[in-house]
Amino acid sequence: MVVNAIQAMTNWGAIQAHSIDSVLVLVSKLPVSVTLFAQQVSDPDLLGQAQRAWGHFIQSGQIWALVVGVIVGYFIRGMV
Repeated sequence: MVVNAIQAMTNWGAIQAHSIDSVLVLVSKLPVSVTLFAQQVSDPDLLGQAQRAWGHFIQSGQIWALVVGVIVGYFIRGMV
């Protein structure tokens, strides 16, 4: 019984390895050209950018549109 289980696991592993190899062969045959472009980062301060974006979101009043939209959407969802 243990021998059968070991053989079954071995066969399953071989099948999985073969299917992964088949997928890699198929993917390598696809006519895809990948070009990587270099980027220049002018402002690497990611947290500062997020803080400024949040401040603009609050100052422009978009937060109120979000709150009203969530409330109205909740009521509409409750009616259906």
